Amino acid sequence: MSTEMREFSSLSDFIKFVDGELAELRRSLGELLRVLEDVRAKAEQDKKLRELLSKLTGASGAQPSPPVVDLRGLKVAINPSAEVELGLLEQLVEALNTKITQLQAIRKEIEVLGGTDIEASVKAIIIDGVPRALIIKVS
Repeated sequence: MSTEMREFSSLSDFIKFVDGELAELRRSLGELLRVLEDVRAKAEQDKKLRELLSKLTGASGAQPSPPVVDLRGLKVAINPSAEVELGLLEQLVEALNTKITQLQAIRKEIEVLGGTDIEASVKAIIIDGVPRALIIKVS
């Protein structure tokens, strides 16, 4: 969990910060989605190959995936199958989408204040990349 306090000279500067964060998250999400599609295709190929081999050999074809170990909330997968890797990447995509949605909602609400001619400095309490509190001081 990352926690920080950032200071901005105005509400419009804070909105620019949020816009920058949104742009960066969207870029990261786009890159991640490309990786996810590659892993998804590999997982599908692995599955088809296992099914074909099981038909040819008469074996069940269900090879156990290497385990994913949970170390106090940290998932560790050593030499994971494509399916395991796909699941972990999908969790990351979901988390990024959630963060983007939260930032968009914050921006929409704060935009009203940023459009005023009130001169105010802003301190933002940011937890895990999402502003959780604003301290606005009128000059």
